Amino acid sequence: MKLILSLLIMTIAFSCCKSFSLGNNRIDYSKFENQVNQQQCFTSSGSYPTGYSTSYVTLSFNGNYPTSNGVQQSSFLESGYLDIDFVGGQLFVDFLLDDGNTKTKGKFWGFSGNSTQYVSVNVNETDYCFEQPLITSVPNFNGLKYVSDFELGTVQCDMFEQNNLDGNFTNQILLVDKTDCSLISGSTININSPSGYTLSNFYYYTPSADQTFFQLPSICLNPPQPSRSKLNSLLAKLPKIIQNLPF
Repeated sequence: MKLILSLLIMTIAFSCCKSFSLGNNRIDYSKFENQVNQQQCFTSSGSYPTGYSTSYVTLSFNGNYPTSNGVQQSSFLESGYLDIDFVGGQLFVDFLLDDGNTKTKGKFWGFSGNSTQYVSVNVNETDYCFEQPLITSVPNFNGLKYVSDFELGTVQCDMFEQNNLDGNFTNQILLVDKTDCSLISGSTININSPSGYTLSNFYYYTPSADQTFFQLPSICLNPPQPSRSKLNSLLAKLPKIIQNLPF
């Protein structure tokens, strides 16, 4: 476990650290007609996708995450499927969260139109779905800043930065494939104390939303109201990916 965490820290530190020289990564710029350090993706608002869907794996060591008690640190492994519709303001996540003590499998729907979210989870073989005001927003491309070129393996990437996430406590670096502008990887670093890191990798990226996933199941159409203590325990089971969505 210590080895895995050490490798995670080394990987993210390499990606995020501002002191290393991007020019030493030996990118083969000839693949892009010698356009050295020229941004290929998201050069205008018209080049943004209308939505996307992707599988993801997120690993966090002491990463910043907002809670009802302010920003706190969390270590966990989460995997799942993410579907975002920027035009309709809709968000869906099918997730499996492992915090080292418990594993939680669930689904999340967020709708900016009525500022409502739904979470369906299974606890002790019992299905729950609860409705509450939307605590996150469907992301946009505001604040996305091009940094430089980067190479991940043999994939030529645009590197972007988003600053001041989670109440100005977190910076985020994103890697996007230059050839089709698909999201590849994202990492965050705490800029407060204690230090912490999060790494997310994205797979099977599709540059459009799948509308079928925004249909609520029957249990969420008339959800039973859990007790306050039960609701508080369920709220702790929200997918972590929604707090640091790349865009």
